[in-house]
Amino acid sequence: MVYQRAHTLFLALAFAVVSALAFQHAPAVAAAPERNAREFFTSLPESIFENTPEGLTPAEKQKLLANGQSDFWEIAGETEDIMVFANLPFHDIAVALRLFRHTSDASVDAAIGTLGGSVCTVELWRMDASGRLVPVDTPPEPAVEEFLGKDQKLPPDVQATVMICLGLGGLRAQPLFWTSTGMAHVPVAYDIGYQWNGKRFEKYVQPVSDAQ
Repeated sequence: MVYQRAHTLFLALAFAVVSALAFQHAPAVAAAPERNAREFFTSLPESIFENTPEGLTPAEKQKLLANGQSDFWEIAGETEDIMVFANLPFHDIAVALRLFRHTSDASVDAAIGTLGGSVCTVELWRMDASGRLVPVDTPPEPAVEEFLGKDQKLPPDVQATVMICLGLGGLRAQPLFWTSTGMAHVPVAYDIGYQWNGKRFEKYVQPVSDAQ
């Protein structure tokens, strides 16, 4: 179930990129130049790819940006604010980058994270108007109990942790459950996410049925 939701998110992000690309042929209104996803990705370290089997070296990154494809990755979609990288040849793991622009100044935050697996990782970075790049803390992980319904308790043999992951429109919190024999499925009552408000990520909690 966790894998399916992560893979669905990957497909949805890729679809959002392709859909947005369809509107880029319209004449653009003159505006001050803004940093885009490609420029941001060029400046980022390759550390997020250390969480994938394929990895990514600086030389492979340059090849990926120049040709749209390296030995183990390809650019699956790209807009001004989003880049999606899919592994080759199976496209079952992805890394996605999404920009979040500040309304008060020229600073831009970027979330870059892994998609497609039961375990996810995300990094947050901020670039100011001068181009200086610094890491930013992710929101604190919520308690596992925040995902559960009223009077719902975890089975005594189940352990849990919570990860902050890349989501549609922002970040999301993803619980991971396991027992001594492997991964476990525990139904949850609530989804927890973090929506960008132009200054920071604001936490929201909503019933699972309303979030699908």
